[in-house]
Amino acid sequence: MTFGEHIRKLREQKQLLLREVASQMHIDTALLSKIERGTRIARKEQVEALAIALNENKNDLLNVWMADKIVDMIKDENSITEILNLVKENIKKLTNQNE
Repeated sequence: MTFGEHIRKLREQKQLLLREVASQMHIDTALLSKIERGTRIARKEQVEALAIALNENKNDLLNVWMADKIVDMIKDENSITEILNLVKENIKKLTNQNE
């Protein structure tokens, strides 16, 4: 599920209108609609505002948003699994260095 699909699902579950959420975020309805449809990528500040407007955990929404950005970045590559395995190894190294 993409970030846009995820936030649309949350908004609809809470029975909130697009314009209500957009107003709480101080953005126009068209921009939020584009984010939900995946034709526009939300900025980090907008994701944080969405968390407040939807009364959702900020870190959970940021994780879905970041995962979606990563998928978008590598979706056209030939060796996606290999790339993700390398990323995983690098993250392990970073985690071990920070301990």
